[in-house]
Amino acid sequence: MHLEMQGLEALLQNLTNLPLEEADENRALNAAAKVVKEAIIEEAPVDDGTLKKNIKAQRAKDGEAKVHTGGAYHSHLVEFGRSAGSKYALKNGVRQKVTWGSTAPNPFFARGLERSKDRAVDVMSDEIRKALNL
Repeated sequence: MHLEMQGLEALLQNLTNLPLEEADENRALNAAAKVVKEAIIEEAPVDDGTLKKNIKAQRAKDGEAKVHTGGAYHSHLVEFGRSAGSKYALKNGVRQKVTWGSTAPNPFFARGLERSKDRAVDVMSDEIRKALNL
């Protein structure tokens, strides 16, 4: 049996056609998610703090592994930026105007995914080959 993988979409489509146990499929997905997670961590713009610490790879379930920012609730502001604005808020019982400046987008998550996509496909292919003894 010859197994050739061209891209992520082709690999995921071919997974459904292979005689592969679910545990082996999940092992391959987990390995690929780990590669993507490490690349995203390297692309994160801050050296310390909650952003890098909270990038997590969720274990594969139902043929899907997820990489997310977990408890870094501000990560979307870094990824997509924000516009300047203001609003009134209560501070110590006094209504005060709070303003903030704009932030340029820094798509670290997208860069990490793009950078690691080919490597993730290779890792998944290797894990599948091991599972199928190819």
